[in-house]
Amino acid sequence: MTDTHIHIHLNGETMPQAATSPMKSSKRKVSPPKRTQISKPKRAVSAYHKTVGAEMKKLKKAGFRGNVMKKAHANAKKKHKGRNKK
Repeated sequence: MTDTHIHIHLNGETMPQAATSPMKSSKRKVSPPKRTQISKPKRAVSAYHKTVGAEMKKLKKAGFRGNVMKKAHANAKKKHKGRNKK
């Protein structure tokens, strides 16, 4: 018959050695040291490329069935055409 009562251990109290299983006291696997990822600097993205991305997103959401990339670039060119004039 198995032991069905509950053991409650408060902070600071230790379990008697007989209660621990022999498997836990055996050698533990040591995990390899964690590798730290080298952070890459973010790539600079021009306003034009951001506009192209936004246009592509709009076209895809609308279910455009033609060449999305070509249409997105055409729309971005139209939007950026008059920006640089002073």
